[in-house]
Amino acid sequence: MSEARAGLSFLMLAAGAGERLGMGPKGFLGLAGRPLLCWLADKAWQVADEVLVAVPEDCVEATAALLPGCRVIAGGATRQDSIALLAAQARGDWLLVHEAARPFASIALFEQVIATARQHGCAGAFLSPVVPVARLRDGCVVEAYAASEVGIFQTPQVYARADMARMLLHQATVPGWFAHSPVQLALAAGIRMHAVPGEADNIKITSAEDWQLAHHLAHLLA
Repeated sequence: MSEARAGLSFLMLAAGAGERLGMGPKGFLGLAGRPLLCWLADKAWQVADEVLVAVPEDCVEATAALLPGCRVIAGGATRQDSIALLAAQARGDWLLVHEAARPFASIALFEQVIATARQHGCAGAFLSPVVPVARLRDGCVVEAYAASEVGIFQTPQVYARADMARMLLHQATVPGWFAHSPVQLALAAGIRMHAVPGEADNIKITSAEDWQLAHHLAHLLA
């Protein structure tokens, strides 16, 4: 077992219903002859020594048959719930969180985020917007940022188990807490995350346009 893989649990989020795309759970969509979950599991085994997958409850049995060797569980009502369920069953000291809707992340990106987390404690992929961005309030610009000062959240993200426990504890103690990304939860819990340059091809398949683009990126699945 390589040092990079040792003690690393790959937590794959695939429990969403894919409502915006309207084609069912996205991990089960077929591309280049295989479901996206299968392509991503192949990558996961190259960087982790265990792979856990959260899917809709009625898909657990079929997914377990589709992904031999992976531990498949029913996901929660929210992304954070699914992460908590996966983290509770993971054995690794390091937890890599990745969305099944991002099947094009490269092995090099996974390895860089893992190495950065092992060095600094927590790391994630962030894509540069290339151009300056603005923060808006009530339809007006209230602040501007250079492209070098901001990044667009991507996965993978890697957390030490202790930090993940701290994040989930924080979530449980704040009534009504909801975050679109575990990065927000980490920051709220006072965890310092180091940014790794993301990849433009590491798209999240959300819309019909994304799905069309995915067919052009299919060569990046392997």
